[in-house]
Amino acid sequence: MKYRLALIFSQIKTIKIMKAQFCLLVEDDPEDQELFIDALHTISSRVGCYAVENGEEALSTLLHEGFKPDLIFTDVNMPRMGGFEFIKALYSNERFRSIPVIMMSSDYSEENIKKAKQLGASAFYSKTRLGVLKDILKRYF
Repeated sequence: MKYRLALIFSQIKTIKIMKAQFCLLVEDDPEDQELFIDALHTISSRVGCYAVENGEEALSTLLHEGFKPDLIFTDVNMPRMGGFEFIKALYSNERFRSIPVIMMSSDYSEENIKKAKQLGASAFYSKTRLGVLKDILKRYF
């Protein structure tokens, strides 16, 4: 068994997981964080998730704490550093170019989808209800 850290509402909890899958959630809204993590845990209890509030925190976690997740889910609109700026900075580092990034936003526009694709995002989804989110997560876990 491996031990991983999960950050939910700024509280760090140690959880046991038997599978080596772990994702990073970059989301500034605590309710959306909770919705995502709850949906993820109904899909698989073996997938861990580390949540941060913006792209700046995500980069700090990745660069200074040596964390390399299997997948990154990021919101687009966040304070300090939004999702587009984050993915650009992330992929400027060779070490992180192989990590798939899935972008999510309530602003689901052709312009945002095109920009996400140009920056290298693997997918772009509209923020939706729990049932649809579970279907999206099933594609990856």
